[in-house]
Parts: sequence; C-alpha cells; structure tokens
Amino acid sequence: MRPKLFDPDAVIASALPLFWRQGYEGTHMPELLRAMGLGKASFYNAFASKHAVFLNVLDRYLSAVDHVLAGALEGVKHRDEAAARLLEAILDVARDQEGRTVGWRGCLIGNTALEMGAQDETVRERLNQGVRLLRRHFAKALSLADSDGRVLPDGAVSALSLHAVAGIQGILVLAKAGLPEEEVTAAKQALLFTLQASPQI
Repeated sequence: MRPKLFDPDAVIASALPLFWRQGYEGTHMPELLRAMGLGKASFYNAFASKHAVFLNVLDRYLSAVDHVLAGALEGVKHRDEAAARLLEAILDVARDQEGRTVGWRGCLIGNTALEMGAQDETVRERLNQGVRLLRRHFAKALSLADSDGRVLPDGAVSALSLHAVAGIQGILVLAKAGLPEEEVTAAKQALLFTLQASPQI
C-alpha cells in the first residue's frame, strides 16, 4: 500500500467545521473533499466512507471539548465560580467563530443527537460519551465547596450535573434557533442560579 501523503489528523480537523455547521446529511461529498483537500482515491483509501470520517470528527470534537473544559476549571477553588466558568466555556465553544447564520453553531453533541437520534449505534456511543464527559466536568465543579466551605452531598452533585448538561444543551438549541443574546445570557444565569443552590438530595 502506498504511504499517505497527508496528515490524517489535519484533514479530520479540516472536516470538523463543515460537519459542525451543516450536520451529517447536510455535508455532501464534493464539499467534504474540498474541505479536506483530498481526491476521491486518497479519501477512500484512508477513511473508507463519509461515516467513518464523521466518527473521527466526533472523536476529535470530544477530545477538544474535554481539553477546553479542563482548562476552564484549572485553579478554581469554589463551586460557584467553577460552574460559571464551565457554562461560559461551553457557550464560547458553541459560538460560530466565522460569524455565520445567527452567530451560533451549537454543540456538535446536541446537533448530532437532534439530527440522527439513536438510530446509528456507533454515533450513539459517541453521543453518550459526550454526555458523560460533560457530566464529569460539571460533577467535578459541583463537588467543590462553596465560598462558605459547604459541600454538596453526592446525590445532589449527580443530579445537578445531569441537570446542568440538559440545561446548557437546551440553551444552545434555542440560541442556534435565534434566541436573542440577552435572553441567552438570562437563561445561562437562571441555570447557574439552580446550580448554586444547595439541595439536600
């Protein structure tokens, strides 16, 4: 077999924005090949199918989000600040850096769940991995003490971390649909308020 004349990681990185903006079905092979800078022969020798590329894109996205959220929590000592930083980091990732559409590209996890649901097992596995990733970071944030030294019980941390994931995904869907910026901010603050409460679950 002839050696690859391109960096597979680099071409996957080039494909990610296209799938993120347009979805799986909305991304057609000619534009995908252009974005990746590949001819048909090179593409199919390396990846076999558009579906295989999409799985690689999801993996890369999850790795990148994991890195961003870990950085957002670095050095944070208190629960309230940690939760606020995570929400803001997720919103920052979801903004359309190229200023297209309404200014939001959303979360690739949520976008893909809305488009493909649970029909594709290999995609579903990655979506579940993404939810677990988000929950893990929120659980880490919510496990911290507040400024008065109070710590939430494990049950509250588990429930609130799931609530946080569901809440921020809902906000991103509404933002992508055109929710005004001030209402996105208001929704974020309302979600943060619920996370800053201290339920005895």
